[in-house]
Formats: sequence, C-alpha cells, structure tokens
Amino acid sequence: MKYIPLIVLVLGLQACSQVPDELAVPKGTNLTEFSVALTDQGQSIGQPARWGGVIAEVRNSDNGTEIEVVNFRLRGFGRPESSNNSDGRFRAKLNSFVDPVVYAKGKSVTFTGTIAAAEEGKIDEFTYLFPVLEVTGHYLWKDIEPPQAQVTYSDLWFRHHYFAPPYRIYYPVPVPVTPPPQGNN
Repeated sequence: MKYIPLIVLVLGLQACSQVPDELAVPKGTNLTEFSVALTDQGQSIGQPARWGGVIAEVRNSDNGTEIEVVNFRLRGFGRPESSNNSDGRFRAKLNSFVDPVVYAKGKSVTFTGTIAAAEEGKIDEFTYLFPVLEVTGHYLWKDIEPPQAQVTYSDLWFRHHYFAPPYRIYYPVPVPVTPPPQGNN
C-alpha cells in the first residue's frame, strides 16, 4: 500500500517522456548525434538520426521539400530545447510537400531519418557545409504559450487572511484622548 504513490509517480513520469509516434525508432537503434555528423560527415552517411531545431527556411520543388533547420539539442521526449547556442544547421529532405505557412520560420520541428551526403550552401554570404537528413518521420511542435494569470481582489483577500505569517497579529493601540477645553461660563 505504501508503494502506490511511488508507482503512480513513475508511471506518470514515463507518460510525460514519450516520444511522439512520428519520431519513434526501433528499440536498440543507435541514433547519430548532430555534432558527430557535423565533424565526421563521411563516416556517418547511412546512419539513423533524430535531429531537431527551429526552421530557418522552407523550399518546395517538384522533387519534394527541403527544410533548413537551426539545430538545437533535443529533450528526452524529442522537442528541441531552444537556447542561445546552436551546433549549426542541417537540411531535412522530404519526398512530400509541406506548406511553408504551416512550417513557418521560427517553428520548432524534429526529424528522424538517415544521414545523406553533406551539401555545400550559403548562409547569407557565408559558405557552409550542411549535413543532410533524408526524412522518414517529422513532428511540428505546437507553440508554447505562457500561462495567463488573473488575480482578483477576492484572491488577494483570501491570501492575506489565510496565509499571512503569524507575526501579523494586530493588537489594538490605545489612542490618547484629550478632554475638551473647559471654558468659563
């Protein structure tokens, strides 16, 4: 009986760390990290990978879609963790069409697939060697909206009267009373 809360906690944590079905890979598959593919591009061709980040550009053609992504480290459940540091960029190649309005610049996305030969391209005027991922699965993450907090007077009254520290006890303070002046009648 005493282990029930622990079991519920473990099951809850496992449910929270589930990778979406679109990004699932067979158990025991060794995924190649982006940093490995970036430094050792020739040796990682054909290896499975799961990479993600923020969309920088989407290009559609008759051959499919190419999405240029600013790579970020993935959390345990596959969502990119945006920060001020990135390892670089990669190109994700899909055989299908994706709408550039839906897959808009700045949206978070994660891909699974196999690593292909790197391609040379440009970021502004800088020549860059892009690792390429031939996509087998992709997942577009919903934007995280900050919670909206609304505080009403009744909330503040309740907090003040029921959660006030014990040193906030108010004692009546005697007020000096001066008698009215007495005049000569």
